[in-house]
Amino acid sequence: MSEELEVTTEEELTLETIHDYYDYLKTAVASLEADVLKSAKGNKAAGVRIRKSLRHIKSHAGDFIKFTLGKWFFNRLFHFI
Repeated sequence: MSEELEVTTEEELTLETIHDYYDYLKTAVASLEADVLKSAKGNKAAGVRIRKSLRHIKSHAGDFIKFTLGKWFFNRLFHFI
C-alpha cells in the first residue's frame, strides 16, 4: 500500500461504534487506490498488496457484521423489557 493505511494490531485498534467500523473500512478501501493503479500497469507486487489488504478488509467487514448484529440484538432485547 503506497499511501499506506497504518495497519494496526488488534490491541491498538479499538472500534466501539458503528461509525468507527464504517470509517475504518472506508479508509481501508480508499487506501487501495494507488496499488490498484500500479497493478493495472503490470506491477505484480502491487497486486499482492491489494490481495493482502482485501483479506484484511474482509476480516474487519465480518467483525463489523458481528458487531452490528450484537448491537441490534442487545437493543432489541432491552426494548421489550
